[in-house]
Amino acid sequence: MDRNQEMKLLGFCGILKETFKLIFSHKKLFTQITLAFIIPLSLIFQANIITSHLLISKIFEEKDSLEPTDFNIYKYSNLKFSNLKSFKWAAYWVLSQIAYYIPILILSLLCTSTVVYSVFCNYTAKDVTFKKTIAIVPKIWKQVLCTFLVSFGIVFLYEYVLGAILAFILGFLFKGFTTIIAVVILILYLAGSIYITVIWHLGIVVSVLEQNVYGIKAIKKSKNLVKGKYGVAVGMLLVFSVCSTAIDAVFQNFVVRDDLSLDWGIRIGIGIFCFILLLLLILFGLVVQTVFYFVCKSYLNEDFAANSAMNAPQQKATAVQEQLPV
Repeated sequence: MDRNQEMKLLGFCGILKETFKLIFSHKKLFTQITLAFIIPLSLIFQANIITSHLLISKIFEEKDSLEPTDFNIYKYSNLKFSNLKSFKWAAYWVLSQIAYYIPILILSLLCTSTVVYSVFCNYTAKDVTFKKTIAIVPKIWKQVLCTFLVSFGIVFLYEYVLGAILAFILGFLFKGFTTIIAVVILILYLAGSIYITVIWHLGIVVSVLEQNVYGIKAIKKSKNLVKGKYGVAVGMLLVFSVCSTAIDAVFQNFVVRDDLSLDWGIRIGIGIFCFILLLLLILFGLVVQTVFYFVCKSYLNEDFAANSAMNAPQQKATAVQEQLPV
């Protein structure tokens, strides 16, 4: 059985097993990528949690009513702007978020590009080193950035704009039937959110590997690729979401908020443990979504290297040589 056929048959457990095999067979390469990009990314994630907690406690008088949720977003539904102590601290928080997202975007782009390219080289029998993974970034960063921004726009419109509209409809137009309708709408809304998350994650991989496929094109391509493997994608997304939420909750409750009044040594130890788990989760997640891309390609009987952006320079050189007179 050739490699394509083997990949086609991989399911949830098979993809996880393949991911472990890839990481441990290229320990040096993935360690270098982790040290260069994933560790700084993880540090910024956790630093933002601490900074946000400190600034928000300065902004609102009722800091104990803050309830952290996944992805570091706080619920403000039970807070009024009359509780604002100082708009100065609110301005600081906004500036901190701007300062947070710029390096996050850059490091995410670097992490994704280098990890995806490393996995690509493994499946196409190409030699790969850390320097080669870095060298590929200037060739593809524009299309990856474009797909990142398009994905962010789609997520923002769906989760915030549509979410606000649905909340308004439920709150003012369906009084008396709120419970039943809210449950149905919430289920549909969550299903849509899961679908969008699966598509844009796969779309990022598409924009790294496929020539001239980025932005909306990458999103459309990922919609076609995921057909037949959507159940596997949802399963993986749920597992990683649970792990991410658990790490975030432990860090916020026992390190940042210190709900149990622990000693500083214990809090620092828990913080380091959460940091290690987070960087491992990021690395594992990036490799998993790339392996899933190749599983989808195999399922649709598409060639791994066909239309690859990584082969573009070589294809151009071959075309030029064919045109030269003998």
